[in-house]
Amino acid sequence: AFLSSTPSIDLETPRFRTVMTQTEVTATCVVHSAYDAKVSWLLDGKDPTSRTQVNQASSTTQSISSNLTLPSNQWKTLNTITCRAEHRCFNPTEKTSNVKG
Repeated sequence: AFLSSTPSIDLETPRFRTVMTQTEVTATCVVHSAYDAKVSWLLDGKDPTSRTQVNQASSTTQSISSNLTLPSNQWKTLNTITCRAEHRCFNPTEKTSNVKG
């Protein structure tokens, strides 16, 4: 039963064209879990700065959506972006995307 509680994570990053044409970009993380997990973000393995806007949408019973918005010029300097889900009922789970153009 413990294994089935581990959430699955979908991480969507903005397209290259979006990064080149918009001043701000948004990455979306959807955590599929029966638990109300805490969703956090890591940029190049570090916590985002205060300039980074994180918006955790209302969670349904099956998934939690979190959006990370940051300036395009900051996005262009990143190597990796990580979405992490934590809850006491499962081991911390994360998904990392390599975003280096």
